Amino acid sequence: MVGSPSGTRPFLLTRCGRGGADTLDRMTSRGGTGAGSAADAEAVLAAFARTDGDVAAARRVARQFQGLDDGERSALLWSEDDGAKLVAVLLLVQAMREHPDPELTDEYLSAAKAERFDDPALVDLAAEELVGAPLVDSSTGPLFALVKSDVAMVRRIAIVATLAFVKQGDAEVPLGIAGRLVRERSDTVQSALGWVLRETGKRASEPALVSFLEKSARFLTPAARHTATEHLSPPDRDRLRG
Repeated sequence: MVGSPSGTRPFLLTRCGRGGADTLDRMTSRGGTGAGSAADAEAVLAAFARTDGDVAAARRVARQFQGLDDGERSALLWSEDDGAKLVAVLLLVQAMREHPDPELTDEYLSAAKAERFDDPALVDLAAEELVGAPLVDSSTGPLFALVKSDVAMVRRIAIVATLAFVKQGDAEVPLGIAGRLVRERSDTVQSALGWVLRETGKRASEPALVSFLEKSARFLTPAARHTATEHLSPPDRDRLRG
């Protein structure tokens, strides 16, 4: 498959699904499908296929191909292959750690908003670093905008991204996002709420978490409520679990 952009197009389109032609056109305009690029993409898929297919394996493959060019990474992200998307998301995280760039956030969110993410791991492994961390000490408006999305995975991104604030000791932002999502019945969002609320109490402010739960715990699913209260004192835990 090594060759010109026209020679790599069939390979990439089979992996880009909906919007694949547009994605490939963007890649071509950036020079992302030149000689050898399709072989690189095939190598990523082949390397992952030889593993157990879990997150640890995807991390190893992402490290192995950390120099993969932007166009190839985009093709993997927009593919129909779950393993390809997992490796692509981890490549985005690696790239953000090396050279923070808002275009990496945009690339990630574009795929999420286009409903390319079915696996919550694609959110849980990346939202904090790709979406939340760039907003610490900045406007949180973009996070609150994500809450309004019609796509459940995007709303999950909104809450998981607040872990970046939690780790800075900030309970206000995660509880603000949680307050806008707590009535949602989707397990995609509720499971993330339980986890992030628990971490907010552990790392930022237990009193703030207790106050939030006193008002809103009844809206959480039993599973999310159980997770959110795991590290509270037995009296508070029992009372808030109701």
